[in-house]
Amino acid sequence: MNISTRQADISDRNIICALGVTTFYEAYFEQDESSDLANYVLESFNQAQIEAELNNTDSTFFIAELNGKAVGYAKLRENSTVDCLKNENSIELHRIYILERAKGKGVGGRLLNRCFEAAQAKGYETIWLGVWEQNSAALRFYEKLGFVKVGELQFPYGKTVGTNYVLKIEL
Repeated sequence: MNISTRQADISDRNIICALGVTTFYEAYFEQDESSDLANYVLESFNQAQIEAELNNTDSTFFIAELNGKAVGYAKLRENSTVDCLKNENSIELHRIYILERAKGKGVGGRLLNRCFEAAQAKGYETIWLGVWEQNSAALRFYEKLGFVKVGELQFPYGKTVGTNYVLKIEL
């Protein structure tokens, strides 16, 4: 198995849209089939939105490929913080999504390492992220890598409000 990562550019917008919709559906729709969640997906992973994010200088995207096929992506977001980290030199891991068929093959770890390297190169000391409190697989993954819970964050989508745990790791 050949795993590779690369920085994404504007030509990757359709790949990121497809990965975003598919991986979000795989991760969350079994627990919540609400129209609020469906609308969130349509708003967050459409071509115009992803193109705007790719053009935002505060955002850096990476694509993970398994045997030459895109199977996941990550997004780092600068100038984003939460109260529990306001005094830290931190960058947000805003998204990291891997297709179900690629999980357990080292893709997530490789993609996360690429994010760590990029954050360190930009001079950050901490990476933080929000993860849904009911996403036990993701919580185990991050805990195994050394992330620690430092707070909670409300995640509104439509009329629904979910709770994300704020996790961080020192680089």
